[in-house]
Amino acid sequence: MSRFVKKNRIAHGVYEFLYGNLMNHYFMSLTRRFVDYHVHSNHSCDGKSSIFEMCQRAIELGIEEIGFSEHMDFEPKDWGFGFFNYDSYTAEIKRAQESFENRLTIRKGVEIDYQHCFEDDIKNWLQNKKFDFVVGSVHYLDHEIIDRRLLTKKDLTEVYRAYFDEVAYSIESGLFDVVGHLDLVRTYVGKGRAELERFNYWERIKTILKEVAQRRTYLEVNSKGLREEVGDTIPSMEIVNEYFENGGTLVSIGSDAHSTEEMGNGIKDILDFLANCNRNKVKLLFE
Repeated sequence: MSRFVKKNRIAHGVYEFLYGNLMNHYFMSLTRRFVDYHVHSNHSCDGKSSIFEMCQRAIELGIEEIGFSEHMDFEPKDWGFGFFNYDSYTAEIKRAQESFENRLTIRKGVEIDYQHCFEDDIKNWLQNKKFDFVVGSVHYLDHEIIDRRLLTKKDLTEVYRAYFDEVAYSIESGLFDVVGHLDLVRTYVGKGRAELERFNYWERIKTILKEVAQRRTYLEVNSKGLREEVGDTIPSMEIVNEYFENGGTLVSIGSDAHSTEEMGNGIKDILDFLANCNRNKVKLLFE
């Protein structure tokens, strides 16, 4: 081997090493910010930790930015109905932002429990209120909460049809920045059956994903399912990939933590997944 060829090979190797590291740094900076944008404190009816406790835990975990998304419930049957206090929440968020300044970015969000019949109420309630982001999530179908009991009373096909109708209405309303935990129904069904039913409604899911992408709404990838029986993100990683295939690029990620013990759970798994499947296109909330 001539010295010229050897020299060029070494130079090429150095170039590849430097270029690879540069691009890796670029992609990591694009997709590997350690953030959690679905966090509940005791300002939600089912939250177990204070805002200050959640913020302190986030810092201990190395989380750079968190978004509180407290429940705002419009269903009178829900035990959280009337619980959320906007003024109290706003005041405590402000105190936390001042206390943790330069150590943690704190976003003030809300998770709206959406049902189409309450759309006007939701719209009126949101007026004159300031949030950094608003998540729209479907937890009820015709005033009945989505859980295992509902699935024992009703045909799964009927439940899925009603659920996707409500999700579609929530997206079309234009009230929300983020679509919360799409395909929530799947978490209350056994793995095999859930996959079968989700396959049956694959075309409906694709339609919803296209609508999310076209409206420039953020699709939430929620890690709660990773620590539950379903063992996958909500929506599933397969659905998230389909979202990218249909032109989607905007993603919000969250642990759905209701206590300090759950803070950040599964977020790094989501970030790894995003980096592997579509790392040069993903735009996280607030990027």
